Amino acid sequence: MYVFGTHRSVAQRLRLYTAPGLGAGDFFWYAWKVATDRDRPLLFHPDVTSPDWPDRPPTGLSLDDVRRAVIRYAHWYRENGVGKGTHVGLHTRDGLSGLVHHIAVTGLGATAVHCNPKMASATAAEYFVRTGTTLVVGDADLLKGLADAWSANPSAAAPRVRDLAELERTATAPPRPLSGFPYRHSRDDLIMISHSSGTTGRPKAPVFHHGSFFVGKRERLWTFPSLRSDRLLTALPHSHSAGISYLSMAILLGIPTLLLDGADGERVEQAVNLFRPTIVLGFPLTLAEIRPDRITAEGARNIHTWNGMGDASHERHVRPLTELGRRVERGAVHPGSRYLDGLGSSEMGMVLFKQAYTPETTAFGRRIGRPAKVVRKAAVLDAGGRELPDGQAGMLGVRTPSSTPGYWDDPHLNEQSVVNGYFLTGDIVRRDGSGTWYHLDRTPDVIETATGPVYSLPMEEVVLLSTEALDAAVVAVADPDAPGRMCPAAVVLFADGAPHDPLPLLERCNAALAREGLPRLSALVLASDRADLPVGVTGKVLKRVLRERHRDLLSAPADPSVATEASDSRVREA
Repeated sequence: MYVFGTHRSVAQRLRLYTAPGLGAGDFFWYAWKVATDRDRPLLFHPDVTSPDWPDRPPTGLSLDDVRRAVIRYAHWYRENGVGKGTHVGLHTRDGLSGLVHHIAVTGLGATAVHCNPKMASATAAEYFVRTGTTLVVGDADLLKGLADAWSANPSAAAPRVRDLAELERTATAPPRPLSGFPYRHSRDDLIMISHSSGTTGRPKAPVFHHGSFFVGKRERLWTFPSLRSDRLLTALPHSHSAGISYLSMAILLGIPTLLLDGADGERVEQAVNLFRPTIVLGFPLTLAEIRPDRITAEGARNIHTWNGMGDASHERHVRPLTELGRRVERGAVHPGSRYLDGLGSSEMGMVLFKQAYTPETTAFGRRIGRPAKVVRKAAVLDAGGRELPDGQAGMLGVRTPSSTPGYWDDPHLNEQSVVNGYFLTGDIVRRDGSGTWYHLDRTPDVIETATGPVYSLPMEEVVLLSTEALDAAVVAVADPDAPGRMCPAAVVLFADGAPHDPLPLLERCNAALAREGLPRLSALVLASDRADLPVGVTGKVLKRVLRERHRDLLSAPADPSVATEASDSRVREA
C-alpha cells in the first residue's frame, strides 16, 4: 500500500473511495472530476502496423482528450437512437478506441456488448444477435464478416452496423451540452456484456452491473501500486472484462498506461523496450511467450511486477520473468521482480485467488494462494454441493458480491451455476491444512481413467518443467483396454523449431511424474506448430479440440510425432 508519492493524492483517492455513486458505469467521470492533471498524457496506444513501430514512442491521450472524444461519440450515438437499455456492440482491434466508445455508450445509460476481434465471424454474428444488440460499431473487415454470416443465416434480429472509421470522420461535437449526460447509474444497471473465452464450447454471455462489477475495485484504490514512477503495460484483450477492469483502475489512479493490441510475446518484448513499464499485465500464454533475452537492460530495469490472470500460470513460465527487474520489499531493493498469479473468470468480475512469486520462491505445484478479500467464502464442494474436508479435490464454489448476476440469454445456466449459495467457477481445486489452495483442473478437462479421476494441470506443470517446452496440454484419450474410460496424453509445443524425438521426452516426463507421485502419460504428441496445440481468442488451449482430434490415439497407426507407452515398452524389450 502506498499513501504518498502516488499519481493520485491521498485526498483524491479518499474522494474516490468514499464516493457512494462511483461504479463501473461512471468511473471515467469520477476520475476526471477529481484529477488536477487532466491535460497529462495518460493512455498510450501504439500503431504496431506503422513502419515507425517500435522505434518511436506513441503519443498519449489525456483525460481531457478522452472526454472530448467521448462527448462527440455520445452525441453521434444519441442521434442514432442509442439511449438507456440499448445494446451497442463494439467489435474492433483498436483497444483504445473500444475503451473510449465503451465510456460513451455507458455514459448514455446504454449497454456495451464487447466481442473479441479474433472470434470467428459466424460465432460473433450469433453472439451479437442473442445478446439483443441493435447496433454494432467496429472495423470494416470485421463488420463485413458479420454481414456475410448473417447473409448465410438470415436473422430478423441482425443489428445495424457502422464502420468506426466512418463514424470518426462524421461524428461532430454537440452544439450545446448533452442533456442528462453522463447518465446517473443505479447499482443494478446493466453496463456491459463481455463473453467468456469459449474454450469449452459456445462463448457464454455473462452480464456486468454498475455496482457488482466495481466491487473489489474500491479497495484497490488504496492497494494497487501507483507510485509516480509506475507505468503500466497491458497486453490483455481490451474487449475482455479483465481488460476493461484494469483500464478503469488505471484511469482512476492516474497511472500512465500503454494498451497493446493483439499481443503476443514478441510484441510485448518490443513494447517493454519502448515504454519501459514497471507493471506488465497479460493472460498466461502471452506472458509465457516472452523471451527475457530479447528485453533490453533498459526495458527490464524498472519492472517490479508481472500480473497474470484468468487461468493460473505454470512454474516454467513464471521463473524466467521473475529474474528480470527489481522490486522493493520492506524498504529494501531486491534483484528480480514479482509475478502475481491470479485465478479468476469472466463470471467472477475479479481475480479470486492471488499468489505472489519471486526469484526466491521454491514452492509452486499449482498453488493459487488464498482467496482475495472480495471473496466472502470459498469452499471445495462435491457433486451435491456439500463442503469437502482439506486434502480432497472438488469443485470450487465461491460467495462474492463481484460475481455476475447471470448470463444474458441462458437462465437455466444461471441456475446450474449456483449450488447451496455458492457460484461454481468450473474449476477443480483442493485446499491443504494450512489454508493454501491448489488449482487442479477445469471441470470438463478431468480425465476419467479406469482407476479414477486424473487432473491435468499438475501433470502439465511437470511436463513443461521436464521438456522445457513453450506450451503443453494434457488431455483425455480413449483407453483401448477399458471401453468408456480414458488415459492421459500430452501434446507438447516447442518454440525453437528444432526436431525432437517424442520417445525420450515421454520417458523423461513419466520419470518426473513418478517422482511427484502423479499418474503416467500414456502418450506424448509433438505439435509442429500452434495449429497442433490450438488456443481460443483469449489464449487458452482448446482442450475439447485436442480430445476430439486425439481420441483414438492409442489405437491409431504409428506416427513419428507420437510416442506411446506401448512403443516405449517395445524399445526397452529390444
